[in-house]
Amino acid sequence: MLEVKRKNLDRREWYDDSQRTFECKYIKEESFEGGAGLITFTGLAEPEMVDSPKGKLCIADNGYQWLELAPKDGNFVITTMFIGDRIFQHYVDITLRNEISPTGDAVFYDLFLDVVADEDGKAMIIDEDELLEAYKDGVIDAEEYDLARTVASQVLDLFSKNRDNLEALIRKRRSELNA
Repeated sequence: MLEVKRKNLDRREWYDDSQRTFECKYIKEESFEGGAGLITFTGLAEPEMVDSPKGKLCIADNGYQWLELAPKDGNFVITTMFIGDRIFQHYVDITLRNEISPTGDAVFYDLFLDVVADEDGKAMIIDEDELLEAYKDGVIDAEEYDLARTVASQVLDLFSKNRDNLEALIRKRRSELNA
């Protein structure tokens, strides 16, 4: 059965400390307030492969980095995946809420629906079937269902209209956390 999952910005539910390092900080400025975290994969025994609209995709391997932004008052978490300096994917979890600590670490509650933007600039909503199933099974209510749909549309709009600014912010945060 589906359930709203509690996830951590450092992804400790998926990877342990021997497989990755994690740096985070709280950011408060005009363009963004919330948690920023940088995962660097260092000890994976094998690459992490997932199905994508373009086929199998390696999302994590030793040396890869994920920069994550969790807005304080937002209902999404952006994970930007890097190989070296190249962004190869943005994965956006639509969330019920984000809880940000003063250190910038965060916990978020995943609302099933996601947005993926590939390096070609195409952004799309995925996992609509999971969102609908969660609603039909009573895991989420109509208000939460509508919230997920609305936020996913806003995220698509963000990528459509402000991708360059967003990626500049992401690269800046990555540079600060890499220091």
